[in-house]
Amino acid sequence: MRAIKWTTSNAVFVTEIDDEHKEIFDAVLDLQNVIAGPAPWPELSKVAQRLVSSIDEHFSHEERLMRAARYDLLRWHKRSHDGARKRVAQVLTRIEQGDAKAARELVEYLTGWLHAHTALADRMMGAFLRNHRRSMWKMTFQAGTKPLDSCTWVTAKGDVFQSQAGRKRS
Repeated sequence: MRAIKWTTSNAVFVTEIDDEHKEIFDAVLDLQNVIAGPAPWPELSKVAQRLVSSIDEHFSHEERLMRAARYDLLRWHKRSHDGARKRVAQVLTRIEQGDAKAARELVEYLTGWLHAHTALADRMMGAFLRNHRRSMWKMTFQAGTKPLDSCTWVTAKGDVFQSQAGRKRS
């Protein structure tokens, strides 16, 4: 079984997502260690359930961030998550039924899936979210705290536009 470890090659450069990815990688490693050791069966099931729970929470968090930022590839990214959720849930059921081989299968699957997913789908999402946050900061910074009609409103590209309140009424 290959060892799994988060490295900067898995980074998406969005701190909260990278931190969650590190936790998931560590949880997979914990499961790998339980499999390798003489741990009792309840421990294996507990560690696997904790891993699945952290994956599900992370996917939900990423999907909320993408939805809030109006990420164009949300459906594609979510389909990838849904496929992993389904596979992980199936394997977890087998683990809970006492199938020791299923735990190894879960580690192998997640090791490959996580590396591939973070390298493409999550990197794309991370770049989008960073750019989205920069554009929101730019809009907020340039608008300042002046009264609405005295502000210079700009798009993320820096093009000036007039707000509804700033237009003269005829």
